Amino acid sequence: MIAQKINATHALENQRMALTLQQQTSILQLMLAMFKTAPGASNLMFLGSMLQSGQSLASLAQSLTESSLFFDRQYAAYLKPDEFAVKFVHDLVGDRVSISDKSLVVDYLTHQMIAGATQGELIAELMSTLSPIPASNLNWGKAASHHNTRNATKVVTHLLGSTFTPANIAVVVDYMLAQMAAGKTFGEMIAWAIDTVIGVDHDNVVWGKAAVLFNNRIEVSKYYSVDKAGTAIDRAALRQILAKVTVDTETVAAAKMTIDHLLCNDSGFSTDAVDDFQFDKILVIKKNNVLPMPQGTAKRTELMV
Repeated sequence: MIAQKINATHALENQRMALTLQQQTSILQLMLAMFKTAPGASNLMFLGSMLQSGQSLASLAQSLTESSLFFDRQYAAYLKPDEFAVKFVHDLVGDRVSISDKSLVVDYLTHQMIAGATQGELIAELMSTLSPIPASNLNWGKAASHHNTRNATKVVTHLLGSTFTPANIAVVVDYMLAQMAAGKTFGEMIAWAIDTVIGVDHDNVVWGKAAVLFNNRIEVSKYYSVDKAGTAIDRAALRQILAKVTVDTETVAAAKMTIDHLLCNDSGFSTDAVDDFQFDKILVIKKNNVLPMPQGTAKRTELMV
């Protein structure tokens, strides 16, 4: 057992050494922007390998936006297909579409699960279909607009924290939504938001504190995920690593001391997949054919093929 752990540690070390500094940094930044967490060594290696294979950061971000982890909802595996479908559709669109259109999608998801599709596949499928629908769409536009606004606000808040007022955060969100309406993907706008924060001078009146906060959090994230090769895969634990890091540099040193202390304590960090925060499982999901989202005139059978 000890030998297996040593071999696994060596394997992670070799993989980490294979990533360039830019690839490591990009994954640290992406995890902070999208999930407000450190990635941990295992997630860092897997996501970094995606960049090594030639995938762009924007493309990787887009894939993650369509994952169940980004949706941040957990559904019990024991739910019957129709029970899962009803819960998921309500969580995603609420009362922003008609009862008849919701029923069409619920029926589609139910039949897909009966045919063998997983919860993760269907979450990814429906989210990737909903996001591009224009706000002007009479049947699904309101739900799509709410979905995109919620996602953009999440990312911007993760990046800017308390350094921006809610009103100023809304301005950035509106810009992202306008760019998406003009044809940009959400993944591209996440990459833009990251580049914007890291590209400003720390003395910048508007963005300076946000840049400092971001850099401080990235430094702590790197300390845990790269320098210490921490292997936690519990979202709460990985998020807690950054929770007390602020624009004050003293909080960076304090966070590193806390990490050292917890790593010396076997029960300090959970390595159990409490909510399955493992991207090697999430991103290997094979998506079904694109969902033919009903536009108000679709027949029920069209959602059952």
